[in-house]
Amino acid sequence: MARARAFRDRDFVALLIGTALLYVACVPLMNGDVRNYLIPWTHYLLDHGRFAAFGDNFSEYAPPYLYLLALGSWTAPVIGVVPAIKLVSIVGTIVLSVAMYALLATRLTRRQALSGAALTLIAPTAVANGPVWGQCDALYTSCAILAVAAFIRQRPALAMMAVGAALSFKLQGIFIAPLVLAMLLAGRARWWTLAIIPATYVVAMLPAWLAGRPAIDLALLYLRQGHHYHDLARSVPNVWQILRALVTIPYPVGVAIGLLAAAGATIAVAWRTRRHLLQPEDVVLVALLGAIVVPYLLPKMHNRYFFMADLLAGAYVFLRPTTRAFWIVRLVTIGSLLSYATFLLHLTGGAFVGAFAMTAGLVLTWREVRERLPDGRGVTPLAEAAHFKGSCPQFIKE
Repeated sequence: MARARAFRDRDFVALLIGTALLYVACVPLMNGDVRNYLIPWTHYLLDHGRFAAFGDNFSEYAPPYLYLLALGSWTAPVIGVVPAIKLVSIVGTIVLSVAMYALLATRLTRRQALSGAALTLIAPTAVANGPVWGQCDALYTSCAILAVAAFIRQRPALAMMAVGAALSFKLQGIFIAPLVLAMLLAGRARWWTLAIIPATYVVAMLPAWLAGRPAIDLALLYLRQGHHYHDLARSVPNVWQILRALVTIPYPVGVAIGLLAAAGATIAVAWRTRRHLLQPEDVVLVALLGAIVVPYLLPKMHNRYFFMADLLAGAYVFLRPTTRAFWIVRLVTIGSLLSYATFLLHLTGGAFVGAFAMTAGLVLTWREVRERLPDGRGVTPLAEAAHFKGSCPQFIKE
């Protein structure tokens, strides 16, 4: 880790060259999502004039990703449709690396932050998700990581804008909710800033609306996505993968229990950690706990939905390189990779085994929170006021 946090110039060169070769080797790889969804969507954009196509409901994904796919499609006549699709994913991974630099730079030196950003390019699930799979989870995760960095720098309005951008790409941006709520409860962000999130979403949907897509369709986009399938778990390493192998749970009952459990966990994490948001690594730890526990408890999750947790675990071990932090990033990454393998490699039982690794990672993360961020019982009102005064003077003034 000492070497990784202080790359020399030749280390950067070697890593970037190796990354470029790795990405190029991944471009021809095919899978069911590319074949059945991404290629037809790209052809639809090409056949319907790109901008005009935004007015049609031809894709399950939100319009902001389709905007980028349309831009990437300009290269299709030269490099081919599949490389054009993968190009969008690779650019998203590079943006993720930049976001990681912005986060790590809140605590580490410029050289250390650059080292972490460079290593993000070859993080196992970053490579598997983007260059291999051709997916776009790096886009909403980049926005979420930028939101964490903005919260650390005490720029809550910018953080809320980043959260809104994350939600504009995918609903999975909601996994940052425990940190957002903790910041609100701590007075580190005003409650009115929540309005920035839907405002950002509206701005992101404007091109599609101008192209002719109904506003009600754009407003209910994620609600309708929730009706596409009726599985409590779909190759995801969470608790529902384990439970459905042990007992039969009716779908409506499981959905209700999962939603209530995730909402309760969000509130509990925010309330438990609201007094511990001064140090950058502690803010990242709260974000990491939320990014694990929310998709762990929610039903109807997919195998890629711990992607944000994978990257935040990597950021945390870079900021606080302890033995437990190393085990957290190992377990979370292994859990995700095993679930990826169920789709990419048709590995039977990968997600089920991965669920136990993710459970262990969640337990260790919770133990890290308990030890690093004491619950504050016995803290006097004056001491608590002093904490808030130091972190957000405007809170005391109001």
